[in-house]
Amino acid sequence: MHFIVAYSSSDQRSHKNGYEINILAKLNSSYVNYVTMKVVVCQGENPKERTRKALEVLSPSISKSYVLIKPNLVEPMRPDTGAVTRPEVVEGIINFLGENYKIIIGESSSGYNTKKAFELAGYNELERDNVEIVDFDNRSYYKLNINGRAWKDVEVTDAVKDKYIISVASLKEHPFSVVTLCLKNMMGILKPEGSLPNKSYIHDGVSEEMWAERLCDLLEKIKPQLAVIDGTTGMYGNHLHGTLKKHNLTITSEDPVSADIVGAEILGDKYVPHISKALERKLGEKPEIERVNV
Repeated sequence: MHFIVAYSSSDQRSHKNGYEINILAKLNSSYVNYVTMKVVVCQGENPKERTRKALEVLSPSISKSYVLIKPNLVEPMRPDTGAVTRPEVVEGIINFLGENYKIIIGESSSGYNTKKAFELAGYNELERDNVEIVDFDNRSYYKLNINGRAWKDVEVTDAVKDKYIISVASLKEHPFSVVTLCLKNMMGILKPEGSLPNKSYIHDGVSEEMWAERLCDLLEKIKPQLAVIDGTTGMYGNHLHGTLKKHNLTITSEDPVSADIVGAEILGDKYVPHISKALERKLGEKPEIERVNV
């Protein structure tokens, strides 16, 4: 069973901007009748202005005064590689939020020096009076009881406590999980190693389906309230050194599942097991796209 996403009246379903959004995802017939969640897709050359515009159109309801922005800095790499979230996109989020929020930009790179990852990607310049750069590994982790389908307890960074969480991903394919977007980006809150199931354990010795269950177990307890995808480029074939294609997009939604469906389709991936699993477990909805330009 497939479903077709709803579109706003402004969408022309054309190749005018170099891409076509035609969302078709594979679902069980039991999960066809969803309400839709708004996804804004903004196109423009300037990542900072494009991101701010996308958020202005979305107009998310931010319920807390403390905000955690979680980019994808998988390892120390320059922002123009397309493998990490560009700092200009995060700056656009900060500019949208303004000075009324206390903001943490937090990450734990996958077995690499996170401080170096922030530095090489150009994040240190984003610090200001209300914005702090945080290496999760320099903070405490706490035990989170999940009691999920695939695991029981995990350790996660205490930076997530009492925060409005924004997952800010890069638009990338991944050889194991098909895509790595806002949902998978939340793996970065897990403790890298330790006695409890951790970041490395989530992949260990399991099928993609079991990995998807583990990820959804985590998301049932800690799910970002806002999703932003840096679609300046799309990375195809691999999440670190794949082929880049220019898109000049920012995708945003208050539903990370909806945002990831749109991101996956732009990459050409119409069926992604962990996204379908998230829909099956009612962690999100199918998207209704509003396209804007800046």
